[in-house]
Amino acid sequence: MSADAEIDGGMREALDDAERYGSGGRSSSKAVDAFLVRALPWLVVACVATTFILAYFRHITDFWNFLSQTCTIFAVAFALIGAVTSVRLTKGSYPLWTVASLAMAALAVMWLCLTDSETVLFLRGIYSLAPIESEVGPGFFLADVLMSIAIMLFASIGVIATVSAMLGKYMPKLLVSVEFGNGDKRTAANFFMVPDVLDVERVELDPYDDRGDFDLESLLWLAAYTFALGMLVGTMLFLNPVVLETVPEHILIRVMVLISLFLPAMVVPWQAVRHVGAKVISAAPRPYYLWTGAKRRLFTGFMALGLFFFSFIIAIYYGNSVETMLGYYAQYLIPLFTVSMIYGFMYANCFARGLSDNIREEFQVCREAALRKRGRA
Repeated sequence: MSADAEIDGGMREALDDAERYGSGGRSSSKAVDAFLVRALPWLVVACVATTFILAYFRHITDFWNFLSQTCTIFAVAFALIGAVTSVRLTKGSYPLWTVASLAMAALAVMWLCLTDSETVLFLRGIYSLAPIESEVGPGFFLADVLMSIAIMLFASIGVIATVSAMLGKYMPKLLVSVEFGNGDKRTAANFFMVPDVLDVERVELDPYDDRGDFDLESLLWLAAYTFALGMLVGTMLFLNPVVLETVPEHILIRVMVLISLFLPAMVVPWQAVRHVGAKVISAAPRPYYLWTGAKRRLFTGFMALGLFFFSFIIAIYYGNSVETMLGYYAQYLIPLFTVSMIYGFMYANCFARGLSDNIREEFQVCREAALRKRGRA
């Protein structure tokens, strides 16, 4: 039996196992996934257009106010997507109401820690977290906490659902391109930082690993890497002397909280590659797991550490107090931790298994098509 036949047989066996265990954490039906893939470009265009239109009529010329408004619009847009797709979420080990209840409780605590008696999070648009000058009733703050919880909860669902739909469609093609290429074989390989010395013979996925409806490992990995990525991005701003001197505190914290809602979109692709165990088989004695290169691309530890100390020294040199910088971190850590855990819990319970199954299924289809094409060549 040829090596390709063995691979195909093993892949089919893995898919049969997946079918016996069920689709598990499938984020939505294939029709909904296809809709999200088609709708994403239009959604981005609509959000960008809305941002510029509002900036024109509101006479927003400051970059940071413009960025805050942009983040708000995208957060609301993905919250709408999350509200629609939440009715199609696959039930994991925990029902959606349980996940949502835990998330709402965490977001309520976050809201209390992030705001105080004179600030709100969403109701005042781009100027949220700035002190409110006029007297307002308790109903105003209650409306703000409910709106904040709803937007951040449904935005997490919308972001993961959209990213999962995109990965289910394009990640298998990218993995197949590492082996067969599409014009330039090394382009896909370079995306995963496959060393040039490796001559790719084929790409394989690890045998199907049933982790149950709730994937605790995925929760920990996604939450940890989202938190680390948020800290890296925050360091670039909180220790930047120009930012510290020119950007109001309430704008900077608000922007970072909203950006945190979209950071998992950068982590989920690498998590999905790790989950399916995609690896390159070559003449080397051991396979090269594509997650290894993906992890190096996502984070470079020494660079991040060097960036932190370099930024810290520069900020101190320009006269910024240590208390001011630590204050930014203190305000940002709780929202970042909350968002990281909510995304990790939501992904592990409702998306991880379904996304893995989708990638495996489409990878088999794409690989068989590539083999037939190569056979005819």
